[in-house]
Amino acid sequence: MKKIFLVTIALAVVVCLQAQNDVIRAPRPKVGVVMGGGGAKGAAHIGVLKYIEEMGIPVDYVAGTSMGSIMGGLYALGYTPDQLKQLISSMDWSQYIGNKIDRTTMSEEARRRNSTFLLNVPFSFGNLSDNNSNSTFISQLPSAYVNNSSLVNLFNDLCVGYQEQMDFNDLPIPFACVATDLITGEEVVLRSGNVPMAMRASMAIPGVFSPVQIGDKVLVDGGLVNNFPADVLRAMGADIIIGIEITSSKDVTADDLQSLPQVFGRLVTNSTSFKREENRKLCNIYIVPDISGFGMLSFTSEAIDTLVERGYKKAVEFHDQLLSIKQALDHAAGYSVGKILHAEQAKNIAVDTVMIRSVTINNVTEAQSRWLIRKGGLKVGQLYTQESIDHAMQVYRGTGCFDEITYNVKESDSLHREKLLEGVYDLTVHMKPAKPHVFGLGVRYDTEEGAGVLINLGLNAKRFGGSKLDFTAKLSYNPRLNLTYTYSKSSLANFSIAADYRNEHFKMLTDNINGYQQQKVSAYISQFHLLNFNTAIGISYARNSFDRSSIEGSFFDTVFFVTNTLLSPYVTIAYDNLDDAYFAKHGIAARLTSHYHIDTHNNGKFFDISYAFQGYITPKNGRVTIIPQLYGRYVTFSDYFNMWNWIGGEIAGRHFEDQMPFIGITSVKSSYDNASILRCDLRYNFYGKHYLTAMYNYMVPLGLAPNGVANMFKNGTQGAGLRYTYNSLLGPISLTAHWMRNGGLNHFGAYFSFGYTF
Repeated sequence: MKKIFLVTIALAVVVCLQAQNDVIRAPRPKVGVVMGGGGAKGAAHIGVLKYIEEMGIPVDYVAGTSMGSIMGGLYALGYTPDQLKQLISSMDWSQYIGNKIDRTTMSEEARRRNSTFLLNVPFSFGNLSDNNSNSTFISQLPSAYVNNSSLVNLFNDLCVGYQEQMDFNDLPIPFACVATDLITGEEVVLRSGNVPMAMRASMAIPGVFSPVQIGDKVLVDGGLVNNFPADVLRAMGADIIIGIEITSSKDVTADDLQSLPQVFGRLVTNSTSFKREENRKLCNIYIVPDISGFGMLSFTSEAIDTLVERGYKKAVEFHDQLLSIKQALDHAAGYSVGKILHAEQAKNIAVDTVMIRSVTINNVTEAQSRWLIRKGGLKVGQLYTQESIDHAMQVYRGTGCFDEITYNVKESDSLHREKLLEGVYDLTVHMKPAKPHVFGLGVRYDTEEGAGVLINLGLNAKRFGGSKLDFTAKLSYNPRLNLTYTYSKSSLANFSIAADYRNEHFKMLTDNINGYQQQKVSAYISQFHLLNFNTAIGISYARNSFDRSSIEGSFFDTVFFVTNTLLSPYVTIAYDNLDDAYFAKHGIAARLTSHYHIDTHNNGKFFDISYAFQGYITPKNGRVTIIPQLYGRYVTFSDYFNMWNWIGGEIAGRHFEDQMPFIGITSVKSSYDNASILRCDLRYNFYGKHYLTAMYNYMVPLGLAPNGVANMFKNGTQGAGLRYTYNSLLGPISLTAHWMRNGGLNHFGAYFSFGYTF
């Protein structure tokens, strides 16, 4: 009886299964979306995706190239079109494309190089000595304008939860992107590996972004071989392909090929035209948004909004075709289909906070790691956002000691403390040390000194610590030489010994040319990368020789010494948090220096104290910047020619160490032993990189003047000027018209300069 019951149950199960099979439908067709490259114009992809979602069409596969790989990759990670629009429009793309480093996070050495030298080329003697025909100085130039760091970190911030090596089919939406192997020239389809690095490789425009090495392949922009990879989408399993291509229907003329992005875009179009036509035929729907009026670098918020809107409007024109696909999918599935994510959306630490359990820094010593973690403000057991982590990376880049700095945030192993670690992350920072040495070159021309060239060789300049040797030569009408040895200890300070030579020629009071030579050695201790502060304490020994023949017969003949030697302990305290060296909008630059001088010949003793202050105030971050300034110096003894207070010119310290700039005086003038200059500039950024600055300064007549010029400034001196400046890639270009009034004397003049100041 029991056996009969079991057989009956088995038959009933078979009948039920057969009945269920009668209503099971074949799997519905799979939908894929392919996105082409186009730089900033690729924002139009977002508008099309938005309308596809509103139509209720599920996207089962995504493939893209270049900007299409970024849009497609982020969409595959689960980001909605609205989130993508917010991400793209809110990003400071100039930071990622321009490889910018926040000046406030730079070391003093990095600031000096960035604001003085037109060219800084790191190199390694080891590479130059290799028995390789390609091991030349030229071969050590950077491979591109932008390295990997900034963009990889950006993508890592957006891919939290999907930063490990993985199959891209395991993303919320299966994904693939295309790159080009620079070695073979062949197409490389990336469907597994590291998602951020894959996206970065796919958009590595040669010459602009450095190549990405994955395994034995050196990868650059996939647009060189397949800018519209619909065939890749078909190979992934897509039955229905919706293509979104960023291309122009306008006939190309010579006027359309005037810039590097335009030329590169045309080269891509020409080199992939045949494959693009074949891939277009694979699309069931082919959508080309209107991108007229925009370029590859149109990353402004207004441009992104317009491009997204245009993409959406173009997709609306395909409403009937999209509706047909929707109806076919619903019919095949037997229910109303919609967007499906096969895994959890990636975490974006730009808007979410993460708890950091541990911080690991690779490729540095244990002592360096402790210093970097402390200096970056990274403490375990605290909540962090993208902004705070990126600030730490900026500090590390600001040392100038590392070529690439990337990081990833990975959820901690849940096997440790079980659920207590859920939502807790480990931060790993990957450091690539820079080539240790650097060659610097600067050029400048101005109407006071003529043309000048600055040459620098820094041995071990980009090493984090240890011994460093720096040689700088200024080749101009007023040549200078400097040789400095420094021993850096991150836990302590910089210990330096320097030797200087300068030969100065300048106009003073009359049109006669005056001059002096100085040989100086100094030893000092300075801070090691103390952000915004620059402090030093030391002692110098200087021998000053004056050219008597150049000023023979002048009233100085009776009061100055042909030669003097001064032993001078000194201390300097400076603070600088300006956001730019030449066109700051915010911040303060202040400096206080004091010397105690001992004449080693006659045992005379005196001291001086000098100060300078500049403030930059830009209301509402607008176009107008107010720049109040104060310069001053007090010296207790005035019979030493080189120790007088000197004012004049546009460059502080041009001919004398403590020379104070004064608008209206082109050359240099001696002043009171207690000289103070009040100044205020009003700068207007009237268009792009063009600036107009109105300047006024007044010298307060305090103290005593040197012998022979006691009455020169007794009524005070005022000066004003109007300056036009263009912020060129080769340095500021400026023209100043100025006026000075001293008593009843009026003087008008002009000053032109080109290049960085040195």
